[in-house]
Formats: sequence, C-alpha cells, structure tokens
Amino acid sequence: MINETAHRKMQRARSELVLDHPFFAHLALRLEMREDPTCRTAWSDGRVLAYNPLYVESLPLGKLKGMQCHEVLHLVCNHHTRRNGRDERLWNMACDYAINPVLLEAGIELPSGYLDNPAHHGLSADAIYAGLLALQEETHGGAEGGARQGEEVASEQGSPGGGAEDGEAGEESDAGETPLPEAGREDAGGNSGAEGESPSEKTTEAEGDPGMSGEVRDSPSQAAGDGGAESLRQEEQSWRAALSEALHKAREFGSLPGSLERLLDGGHQPALDWRELLQRFLYNAARNDFSWARPNRRFLHTGLYLPGLHNEELAQVAVAVDVSGSITPPELERFASELSSVLEEFDAAITVFTCDAAITRREHLSRWDLPLEFTVSGGGGTDFCPPFEHLREEGTSPACLIYFTDMECGHFPEEPEYPVLWVTANGAHTPPPFGDVLLMPPSA
Repeated sequence: MINETAHRKMQRARSELVLDHPFFAHLALRLEMREDPTCRTAWSDGRVLAYNPLYVESLPLGKLKGMQCHEVLHLVCNHHTRRNGRDERLWNMACDYAINPVLLEAGIELPSGYLDNPAHHGLSADAIYAGLLALQEETHGGAEGGARQGEEVASEQGSPGGGAEDGEAGEESDAGETPLPEAGREDAGGNSGAEGESPSEKTTEAEGDPGMSGEVRDSPSQAAGDGGAESLRQEEQSWRAALSEALHKAREFGSLPGSLERLLDGGHQPALDWRELLQRFLYNAARNDFSWARPNRRFLHTGLYLPGLHNEELAQVAVAVDVSGSITPPELERFASELSSVLEEFDAAITVFTCDAAITRREHLSRWDLPLEFTVSGGGGTDFCPPFEHLREEGTSPACLIYFTDMECGHFPEEPEYPVLWVTANGAHTPPPFGDVLLMPPSA
C-alpha cells in the first residue's frame, strides 16, 4: 500500500514550487513520482522521482521542496547521462558539490547533511570528481572500498551542510526534522522494500546518497549500453527542449535566480543545435504561460489543482525565403523540413513569401498544408524589404517572421515590432541591424 501521507506531502511540495520556483516546477512535473522504501532518501534517473516515504515524512516542507529542486538540477546538468562508468558514490558527491551552491544562493533550503565546500564553487562535476578521485587514491592508494572511503574524502574536503563543523550550513535549522530512515526499513503497512532484495542490496542503495538530499542515478537509456544510444540521445534532446521552455517561463516571470542563470550561461547548459534554437524561437513567440483558468488535468484525480500550461497559439507566422540563386536546393530542403516539423506543434496561420529583389510568390497556409516545399526559381538580386513592406501595407503584425537567406544583401527595412529570426548557412555574413541570427551548419 502506498503511504498516502508522504504522497500528498510530495504533491503539496511540487504544487508550491509552481508559484515559488516556476523553473524547477516546470521540470519537476515531467517526472513520475514513485514510492521506494529501499532507498534512504530519494533519487531520480530523468524519468522517475522516487522517494522513501519515511524520509519524506521526516522533512519540513521547505526542505522537501529543496530536495525536489536538487533532483531537478541534477537532470538539468545531465548528471544522469554523464557518469560513464565512474564510481557512483564519488560521482554523486561531485554532482552535489557542483549544484548545491547554486541552490543555496537561490535561497532554496536543502535537507540537513547536504554537501558544500567553497573550494568547489564554480567547478563542473567532472572537475570536482577528478579532484575527489585523486584525493581518494592519494589517501588510500586506490579505489577499493569506495563507499566508505568516499565518506572520508567528504570529511577531508569539507563537512556536510548542517554538520557541527560547518560554519555556514551548520546554522541551518533542523526544527521538525527527524532522523533519516534506514533503507528497506518496514513501513506502517509492514512493507520492507522490493520483494527478493537482500540486505546487502539494500545497504548498497542506502549508501548511494552521500549528500543526504537525493541521489542521481543513471538514465535507463544509459544503463542499456550501446543498444540504448539512440534512446539516450532522444532523452537528452527532450530534456534540452524542456529546459529551454522552463528558462523562457522563468525569465518571463522574472523568477530565474541569478546563480542558476550563471550556471546555465557558464557552459553547463547543454549546447542546443540549430533545430532546437529554431524551436525555442517559436516557443518564445507563442508566449506560453501558466494559467489557473485551465487546470492541469494530469493532477485533478489527486484533488490537487495546479495551473495548466496555457498556450496562446501562434496566430500567424510569416516565412520569407530568399530564392535569389545562391542558396542550394539541399539547404532549402533542410530548412523546409525542420521548420515544418516545428510548426506542426502550433495551430498557426502561415504566410510564406519567396523573393529575390521582389516577392515572386505568396501563399497562405495552415498546419494541415505542411510540410513546406520551396523551389529555387529566382536568380536576380536580393532585397530584404518586400516581405516586411507587404505585411505593413496589409496591416498585419505576425507573431514572428523567419527569413531564410544567404545574408548577401545590405538593403534592410526598418525594424518591425514583431520578432525576426534570420536563418542562414553563410557563416561569414555581416550581422543584420535587428533580429536574431541562426546559423544552419552544413549537413553531415
């Protein structure tokens, strides 16, 4: 039987994050919550957020919210896909040292026992891991007994937050926090964890969270080995898209903590390829937002009313294509294919212009007319003004305009009120006077 008290407490913490920390809430809602008495605290692998119900009951609500943020930030940094055979316990320590300062600076309260050491601030999990491993090998002459040695490394590197020796984190209040449960301990219903598990297996799982705030485990796709490579790539791509959307929402609300902004801007955010950047541009133009007027139906059965994702659909998207002759048919085909796949997600009216020095063709399309098809038929000079002028004369203000061109033209119109994205395969172009530029790399 599921522990309803712990489950409701997890749901309440998640719902409060929606208003307190929209960035973390948006990503936490992707995870399936699951009770797991065999772990000591909690864990996530990119798909599941599992928790020991006794651990959840032991935490004040503020620290429970902090645990959920902690797990989400592991996934934002792809810690669940990047271990690559490294020692699991040391990897968890390194990842905790990397993300906990970001959470603390953002004002997020973490469970007692969290790891924090000023010597690691600003370093990546990989760099911290290398340092911890070197210290372990120097101290113990190898990696044997890594679990217990890891605790000694942590002790030498700096006390866990909430410990008596920690001058900063040691001042955290433990009011209302009870001792942590042991993994596999029987709950009120007499359950003692997964059927058939040995005490040694439970002990191993209990040792998996040296930071006492929730561990990160390998993605199921990574655990599948070479056979899961494509699945892992798709999972990482899915998280990148979700991260992009969560960032947009948090910035829109003005609620993205500076420490998190610096983390993502400092190279920890996975690099987005041009397709994902194209998707981000259109999502931003759609102005997605949370709205209490449309409750999230995924959680109504729990009695929990969370704001739904209200999508102010793209009313109109304008697409201009330079067919002056210097763009190759394969480039045009790639652009049409990728733009079509993104536009299929929106119920938008699409106005397509093909032009060189003047508009050569204009079409009004909808999602049902996709995929887009363009033909190189021009050959004259290039003028960027005609599509903008046509929209102005019509009195039309689209949600955005996407212009595919070689950028070999210096004749630009005045900057319009709507956002503009210039997509080009020409890496040596002169920057335009307005809009964003997206470089479409050569096909592999």
